[in-house]
Amino acid sequence: MNTELHRHLDVSLRLSTLLELAQKKGLEAQSTSLEAFREKFVIHKPLDSLDAVLNEFTLFQKVLDRPEIIERVGSEVIEDCWAEGTGTVELRFSPLFVGEFSKLSWDEILGSFERGIQRGLARHPEMKAGLICIASRNYGPEEVGRTVEFFLANQTRFIGIDLAGSEDSFPCRVFVESFRQAELAHANITIHAGESGGPENVWEAIELLGAKRIGHGIRSIEDPALVRKLREKRICLEVCPTSNWLTRCVSSFQDHPLGQLLREGVPVSINTDDPAIFGTTLPQEFEIAWKQIGLSNSELAQCRKYAEQASFIR
Repeated sequence: MNTELHRHLDVSLRLSTLLELAQKKGLEAQSTSLEAFREKFVIHKPLDSLDAVLNEFTLFQKVLDRPEIIERVGSEVIEDCWAEGTGTVELRFSPLFVGEFSKLSWDEILGSFERGIQRGLARHPEMKAGLICIASRNYGPEEVGRTVEFFLANQTRFIGIDLAGSEDSFPCRVFVESFRQAELAHANITIHAGESGGPENVWEAIELLGAKRIGHGIRSIEDPALVRKLREKRICLEVCPTSNWLTRCVSSFQDHPLGQLLREGVPVSINTDDPAIFGTTLPQEFEIAWKQIGLSNSELAQCRKYAEQASFIR
């Protein structure tokens, strides 16, 4: 069974569920077929940038508007991960992102996701799952600070905290004060860095924010000293090949640095990131890593091992 470290719960809805909910809210025509919706909604080719992709996420916010829907999503995601052959999954969500349109309280959102996940796990008791709280950097330092406070107030219900969003507009150094309390509380910290931003943002994630893992981190390959740091400190990169291609963080799968990072001794895991909008699954990501990026079977097995070792779930 695989271990997945980087999957956004709030944008992991089944496409059929997303269409059903969008139709019920009048956001999509009743005549729209699942096939037509897939063709229109799923990103099939690279957009202009990471920020352009992030702008496509609004539909998820509009449909996640009631506790029972959020609970359903949590349950279905567990079912989907199990069907993909995932035995351990870390699911992350941003309470601010989910609650922005619905105005649900963050406590309601967290409780609903928890109930849904527990429903799914009850059907698959061999499976393990945990929640990571995302602080969304695009809303600015004050809201990130508020999210860190929410995380700390519920630290026993989360396995870690993340900083996500546009690293070009909001580099890690902007959030030092916001993350100080999380670091002092010995939280498991993972930071989106080195995706669209350069290796300097990965340095800041590690040295200023206390990151134990890095979301994406692929541009670390540009800095040999950083590669050594990641190797020596065993800081795992949560790499998402399809996502990196569709956001133009790499020009092609053949140019993806996953293999080079792995051969430099950097712990690297393989993940889906946002499977609904990218139209991918974890087995597909492993197939891309094998057939297009060029990893061997033994290297794929090593990625699985690194994910197991780096998981915040114990």
